[in-house]
Amino acid sequence: MTGAFLLFRLSLKRARLLLCATGFVLAAVQALRVLLAASLHKAGQFDEISALLPPFVRDLVGPSLTSIMTFNGIVCGVYFDTGFVIALLAVAIAVATLPASEIETGFADLILARPMPRHWLITRTIALVLFSILFMLLAIMMGTWAGLAIFAPPDVPWPSARQTATLALSLGMLVASWSGVALAFGAAYRRGVASAVTSLLAFAALLMDWAHRLWPPLEWIAWLSPFSYFQPYELVAGDPLHPENLLVLWAIATTGYILAYLILSQRDISR
Repeated sequence: MTGAFLLFRLSLKRARLLLCATGFVLAAVQALRVLLAASLHKAGQFDEISALLPPFVRDLVGPSLTSIMTFNGIVCGVYFDTGFVIALLAVAIAVATLPASEIETGFADLILARPMPRHWLITRTIALVLFSILFMLLAIMMGTWAGLAIFAPPDVPWPSARQTATLALSLGMLVASWSGVALAFGAAYRRGVASAVTSLLAFAALLMDWAHRLWPPLEWIAWLSPFSYFQPYELVAGDPLHPENLLVLWAIATTGYILAYLILSQRDISR
C-alpha cells in the first residue's frame, strides 16, 4: 500500500502543473462569466439576446431557453458550456492515458521492477483521474462563488447550492465516463492512438446528441452517446436530477476501468 501511495504522489506531482493551470484558467474565466451575466442583467439585455438567437439554437436548448437566458442561467451555463466541457475532457483524457505513456517510455518497467502488482498502474490512474475531475470542478465552483461575491448585483438571487451541486455532479460523471473509455484504450494502445480515438469518439457523440435534439427521429441511435445522459438544460430549468442518468454514466466509466485492468494484465509491456 505504501508503494502504491508513493506512486500516486509521484503521478500527482507530474500532473500538478497541468491541473493547477487548468483549474486557475477555468476559475478565472468563470468569474468573468459572472461579470458578463451581471452586466447583461443591469442592461436588461437578456430578452434582446434571446430574440437574436437563430432557430436551431432554440431547438437545441428547447423549453429551457427561458431559464438559461437569465442571470442564474448564464452563471450556471459553465457546466454545459462547450469550451469548459472540452477542457475537462482534454485533461481527463490526458491523465487517463498516463499508463500508455509510461509503457512507451519504459517508466512502467522501472515501476514494476519493485515488488508492486501490475494492477496498481490502473488503480493509481483511476484515483488520479477522479482527483483531477474533483479538483477542476471545485476550481469552477470557487470561481463561481468568488465571481458572485464580487460582481453579482445585490437584487439578484444566487444559484442555489443544490442546483450548483447537481450540475457539477452531472458534469463530473460525464467526464468520468469518457475517462473510462480513454483508460481502456490507453491500456491497449499507444498514448497518441488512445487519445486521438477517444477524442474523436467524444466529438462524434457530442454531434450525435446535438443532432438528436434538432431531429428527434435520431433517438433510436442517440442513446449510444454518453451526452444523452447529461441533461444540464433541464437542471437549470429546475427539473430534478435523474439518478438513472448518473448510473449509466458511471456504468460506462466502470466498464472502461474494468477493461483496462483486464487488458493491462495480459499486455506485454516490455515492447
